Amino acid sequence: MLLWLSETAFDLGTTLVSFAVGVWIFSRTGSAQDYSFSVLAAALAAMLVTPFAGVLADRHDRRWVVLSCDIAAIACTFAIVMALLSGRLGVGALYAYAAVAAAVGALRRPSIRVAVSLFVPKDRFAQVGGLTGISRALVQVGAPAAAGFLMSLTGGLQGVMATQLCLLLAAAALVFAALTRAGAEVRGGQGHGGASRRDASLWRGAGASFSGALAYLREQPLMRALLGYGALVQCLMVLATAMVTPLVLSTHSSGVLGLVMSVGIVGGLLGSILVATARLRQGLMQWVLACDALQCAAVLVAGCVTTPALWCAAAFVCLFCGSTSVACSHALWMRKAPAGRQGSVFALIAASNMLVMCAVLLAGGWLADAVLEPAMRAGGALGDTVVGAWFGTGPGRGIGLLFFATGAAGLVLTVFALFHRRLRRLETLVPDGGEA
Repeated sequence: MLLWLSETAFDLGTTLVSFAVGVWIFSRTGSAQDYSFSVLAAALAAMLVTPFAGVLADRHDRRWVVLSCDIAAIACTFAIVMALLSGRLGVGALYAYAAVAAAVGALRRPSIRVAVSLFVPKDRFAQVGGLTGISRALVQVGAPAAAGFLMSLTGGLQGVMATQLCLLLAAAALVFAALTRAGAEVRGGQGHGGASRRDASLWRGAGASFSGALAYLREQPLMRALLGYGALVQCLMVLATAMVTPLVLSTHSSGVLGLVMSVGIVGGLLGSILVATARLRQGLMQWVLACDALQCAAVLVAGCVTTPALWCAAAFVCLFCGSTSVACSHALWMRKAPAGRQGSVFALIAASNMLVMCAVLLAGGWLADAVLEPAMRAGGALGDTVVGAWFGTGPGRGIGLLFFATGAAGLVLTVFALFHRRLRRLETLVPDGGEA
């Protein structure tokens, strides 16, 4: 319960700030590329710290690792609040804040995931993912509306950042209490490995941690295939998620954006409830592939339409399927990753996802601003072609074309994976962590 409350407070603050910062940046610059840079800065920072996250989760007291991350987040949030009060906040400072916040989250997350995997039975891992998704979805349903209310009440980011500061303080206190109560075995950092291992520098430990995770993937080619597939599908979805703000705001108000996002999160909530209550124990890989196919199809449809009602429907399907897929995929990794190297494996997964995502976001922001949006204007390169006739012309239509291409690429990839017989049977072909 303490861990759940801590994660809820942390997720609530993160979602509030993410929504508010996106609206703040786009409202001042009007650029999809500028908006995507904030997401890119966060992705790069998270990718750079993930090797350290693995060694910290596997070899150090997770209570102090998580608490240190929370203190760093509190300090950075306080600095942004001070900059807001002095009137010196700029877009560059928000890029830096997004990077630090993402790095903190990347360092924090593997320690909590490893701790949870140590006291939850393996056949309940999917339920853990579903319950986590429920709390995250509940947070995200209310966060956009709450962020909009706080921004209108204070005339900017002040109220959102002050709320974030309070939530981070609560999250730090709760997680410290949870991991203290859990005991030394769950906290880790005591009695693991010899003195030379414990005394190794963080840099050397990070290298060893990364090498251990790579060795596991070399031993299990199907898990390597799952890692590559998951990174590509997730990055395609992240590109769509990052671009939904400029897509909607190009022709509608921030209220419509909040509505679309809230309806989508309701879908995510229901998908998480499905996983949490169904107690899925077998066929997790089939669930992942089927849900990914529907998710990509929803993104494809979202690029073809321009009305809020259809965007809401696409967002609902996309996040319903996405939450189900993520919960099942996380359960597979928690079940299959070897004991003693779980933190390293989780960190490597995050690093690979971030690496591909950085490239996709950088290309996506540039394509939207410099290529597709100009091409889809009236009189543009594609405006008078069949593409312009199908998608329409004007603001946001270039991003709509990007959505269509992203969904189509993800759908092709997922259908290919569905026809890969060994990948479909991964759950039975790969031994669980700790088994011979």
